[in-house]
Amino acid sequence: MFNEVGHNFYSLAFRNIKIAKRRTLFAVSVFIFLFAVIIFRLAYIMVFNSNDHDSKNYLPPNIISRADILDRNGVVIATSLPTVSLFACPHEILDVDEAVNKLSSVFNDIDLRELKKKISSSKKFLWIKRNLSPQQEQAVLNLGIPGMHFLKTERRVYPDCNLLSHVIGGSDVDNVGIAGIEKVFDDALSESTNPISLSIDMKIQYAVRDELQKSINEFNAVGGAAVVMNIANGEIISLVSLPDFDPNKKADPKDKCRFNMVTSSAIEPGSSAKIFNTSMALESGKITPFTQFDARFPLKVGRFTVHDFKGKATFLSVEEILKYSSNIGSGRIAMEIGAANQKAFFKKIGMLDAVSCELLETQKPIFPHQWSEASAITISYGHGIAVSPLHLITVFSGIMNDGIMNNPTLLKRATPPMGKRIVSQKTSNLIKALIRLNVTEGTNKFAEVPGYLVGGKSGTAEKQKGGRYLKHSNYCGFIGAFPMTSPKYAVYVVLDDPKASAKTFGYATAGWNAAPTAGKIIKRIGPMLNVTVVQKDKEPDWHEILRKESNKK
Repeated sequence: MFNEVGHNFYSLAFRNIKIAKRRTLFAVSVFIFLFAVIIFRLAYIMVFNSNDHDSKNYLPPNIISRADILDRNGVVIATSLPTVSLFACPHEILDVDEAVNKLSSVFNDIDLRELKKKISSSKKFLWIKRNLSPQQEQAVLNLGIPGMHFLKTERRVYPDCNLLSHVIGGSDVDNVGIAGIEKVFDDALSESTNPISLSIDMKIQYAVRDELQKSINEFNAVGGAAVVMNIANGEIISLVSLPDFDPNKKADPKDKCRFNMVTSSAIEPGSSAKIFNTSMALESGKITPFTQFDARFPLKVGRFTVHDFKGKATFLSVEEILKYSSNIGSGRIAMEIGAANQKAFFKKIGMLDAVSCELLETQKPIFPHQWSEASAITISYGHGIAVSPLHLITVFSGIMNDGIMNNPTLLKRATPPMGKRIVSQKTSNLIKALIRLNVTEGTNKFAEVPGYLVGGKSGTAEKQKGGRYLKHSNYCGFIGAFPMTSPKYAVYVVLDDPKASAKTFGYATAGWNAAPTAGKIIKRIGPMLNVTVVQKDKEPDWHEILRKESNKK
């Protein structure tokens, strides 16, 4: 009996204990599950910040590494660096006034009223500060403000600041290209990590900008521009427009420093256009470098009279017309060829069509719709037609490239382009000799650089305002190439409104400012470009070259 009773008692107690254990285990499991759900929810809110964020109010940016931009030698021009940005979820902020006051201690450039207004709004997401420094990030963390969060982002950085500003352009706070190369190749840069290699050589760019700035300062000019082009393939080795800007800093897009004078300005080339007028004469087959024209008297053009600056008052050959920069002689050549033929020639060589490179901001040429004889005469010495510096150097390089013109480019070319013939090889050879003589014997002796056989032509043109020419305000330019035995590089320099000085003997014309500026640039970049120096006794007889080339058929 006892054993039976004891056995029944034991069995009941055992069952009760077993049931209690199960209930306790169940209760603990439920508690653990609920605790895990709460922890997960809190972590989700804190890490992913998705509490009550709808797609309309909260669109976190895609953080995709933007590709680098390099110069032709692999030097980094533009790159992206990791950074963090601060944003707020206003509905998570407990005390708006406290949050605003605390943030003002870290960011002294924040508008407190505007910030308070934004935080007090019904928005679920708003930016507080983009691209924080590590010190600012830590300072905000130390404040411990509820509702403040960080997001890893990237910041576009331009290590050389102003040096290549008009080429690079820049990007906005979201790393979207807004101008220049950054804008043109925005998709390629944002969708791939493969860098873009430009044709620009940063060493050359620095030297050109430095010399141009020195000349602007020396001649008290408003600004200036300079371009260096590889004649054989149209690659732009250097492009400078001054004043310039720092693309790392936010600035007004309408600021005059943002204006790219190389691509966006329309400038009358002045006497530099005589190169094209002379090319037209030689290309016609009717005129040789030795053909003479009457330059004894001023040339009447309607109610205007064309004079020569320090004219020779005699008959001049085509060689002398270019060498002494005779407006009268150039006008006589245009009259001999005829206005219609001149227009057709300028069309053929590309002076009347837009020239563009990768940059979007390119200026179309300006020329008269009615190309009269008066127009032909003034255009013969560079008035009445206006083109950008990029346009001028492109056509000039075509003549220097044995008569074959290439489209300009800011990208490093892997293969030579298919160019367009604009003048014959014979005309090209004759022009090379003529512009070399212009530097050695003519009006542009200040452009000479011993050993580099520089050839070129300066041009001075009065600026216009309201459709009227300004008497004492000029664009002064020099277009040239080197070495003239086999031209490799073209250089164009233009100064905006340089002033006369005692050093220039009271003159403010291009031969006294733009020509020597070009010479200084060539002297500095020639060794960098590995251009072979020619000894003086090895230089060819250019007069003999003119005679030989003129006799060729």
